[in-house]
Amino acid sequence: MRIAVPVTKGRIPNHLGHCESFLFADVEGTKVVNEVEIPNPGHGPGGPPPVFVAKNGVHQVLAWGMPDHAAGMFAMMGIRVQLGATGDAKQAVRDFVGGTLKLTTEALDAGGGCGHHEEPELG
Repeated sequence: MRIAVPVTKGRIPNHLGHCESFLFADVEGTKVVNEVEIPNPGHGPGGPPPVFVAKNGVHQVLAWGMPDHAAGMFAMMGIRVQLGATGDAKQAVRDFVGGTLKLTTEALDAGGGCGHHEEPELG
């Protein structure tokens, strides 16, 4: 299984589409066997982030929040989404595959953040 996580400064940001990069983690059972971080191509010629993630063979997305249209795109492509993931991106993957990922709804709004409002400090 391949998992994608949006990353900004090593942590999961409030909004999937505005992250600096995506962490792609290949998982076998409960073990992460490979990780690669690729810069976010943004909303430009490569298409929106869900298209970029799908082209990288992802089965599961872990994110803090995302707009409804992005969640709908993932669903149409058969990619599962888990919202409410925060903190260190690599640790979130390990916690998810280990069954110990703690989720939050803190600071999430109905659209998962849109970049038009201040995001919480990532520190």
